[in-house]
This record gives sequence, structure tokens and C-alpha cells, in this order.
Amino acid sequence: MKKIQLFKIAFLALALVSLSCKKADEAPAESAKPAFDLAAAKTAVDARYREFEKAFNAKDSVALANCYTTDAEFMNPNAKALEGRPAIQKVFGEWFKGESPTLKLNLVELWGDENNLTAEDAWTMTDKDGKVVDEGKSIEVYKMEDGKWLLLRDCYNSDMPAMPMKK
Repeated sequence: MKKIQLFKIAFLALALVSLSCKKADEAPAESAKPAFDLAAAKTAVDARYREFEKAFNAKDSVALANCYTTDAEFMNPNAKALEGRPAIQKVFGEWFKGESPTLKLNLVELWGDENNLTAEDAWTMTDKDGKVVDEGKSIEVYKMEDGKWLLLRDCYNSDMPAMPMKK
């Protein structure tokens, strides 16, 4: 009797293993999703940098705002975060009323996936004579919107010493 029970248990275990292997083999193959190409994303973000520089240096606040997603936040130092393209366009428009320096962006590092990219960069601002008037770094988060990597979050600060507090 014990041999029959042992045989039944062994047969049941073998049958379950066999069925589970068959189901795995018979399962429809998921469509192979291409691997995320970080190198291509880096090239795309670098191209966005060139567009951003061109718009900034041309004092084009509309083109600059269009470098951002519709739900972007721009977090400049010593000010509250600005939300959305209209607010971002407005602040750049205010900046451009006076004489503006020339901006140069350099991508330092990029990481992420097909959902979001995070970029670290270094930037330099020069006056009309080429003298460095400010330089610093930023962290940016990019999101794909309308087929382009656009700025979702933009936070930067200067490497220059802070201004002393007024007494």
C-alpha cells in the first residue's frame, strides 16, 4: 500500500512538473522590446543643449520655453520654482530685457531609461568680450514628450561665491 501511495505522489509530482514546463514552452512569446539606447539618448540630449543655447543666446524666450515639457518646473536659485511653459517663458523674457551673457552648456553625465533621463551638466556664461561672468552646474530631468526629450525639471546653481548678506 505504501508503494502505491509513493508511486501516486511521484507520478503526480512528475505530471505537475511536466505540465508546468509545457505551459512555459507553449506560452506566447512576448514581443521583444528593443533595449534602451543610452548612447542615442545622450546624443539627443546634447542636441537639445545646442537648441537651448541657441534660443538663450538669441534671447528667444518662446523657443526656450519650448525646450520644457508642458508640466515642467524651472528651479533657479533664490526663487520659488516656476511651473509650466508660460511661467518659464515669462521669467526668461524678464531676463532678456537687459544685456544678457552668452551661455555654453556641457553635458557631464547622463543616466536613465526610456521613461526619464537625468543629466548633469556644467555651464558657463560670458560677456560680449568673452570674459566669464558666471559658471556653475545643473541637474536636469528629461521626459519624452511629442517625440522629443524635453526638460521636466531644471535646477541649477552657480559656482561663484554667494553674495554677502546685507546688514
